[in-house]
Amino acid sequence: MIYLVRHGQTDWNVVHRTQGHMDIPLNDVGRKQAEILAEKMTCLKIDKIISSDLLRAFETAQIINRKRNAPLIRDIRLREVNYGDLEGVLGSMITQETWCLFDNAPHQLHAESMSSVFNRVGSLLSQLNMDEHILLVTHGGSMRMMMYYTENPQKFDQEKYAATYKFLKINNTDIFKLDLSKSKKFELITL
Repeated sequence: MIYLVRHGQTDWNVVHRTQGHMDIPLNDVGRKQAEILAEKMTCLKIDKIISSDLLRAFETAQIINRKRNAPLIRDIRLREVNYGDLEGVLGSMITQETWCLFDNAPHQLHAESMSSVFNRVGSLLSQLNMDEHILLVTHGGSMRMMMYYTENPQKFDQEKYAATYKFLKINNTDIFKLDLSKSKKFELITL
């Protein structure tokens, strides 16, 4: 069983500032969200936790792990999408034209391509032991790509991704599960 959690709230989440690889810590609300999630998750079997190395995700993972003391591993493949020149910019200030440039020529913004995100999260997912109960603590963009990857592991298709997952709403500390014996889709769960 694979569980997938988005990190707790940051000050940049509150004002809708693009974070990407910027290493922003949790705020007090985010820490409280992680504590509440940790309490709710005590009923779940977790053999190990793998977290993005970025502070907001790793801090969330550490808070969750206080109750269980599972092996906790940092992995850069779980990082958020690198938005390049768009990092630190308020979402309301980014035009549709700029987002189109990001989608079609991310290198012009010093950003990471979505196919690169697909390859790195796919590399991690393909190495997981599906017989273990693993918690992945990560970010909204990488979560969307992992969800896409589980259904489409052969190759990345920008149009299919945009139609299916690009705009999927994932809240801070939302938790999803993947049980490959039942489905090839991550499902939002309520604890």
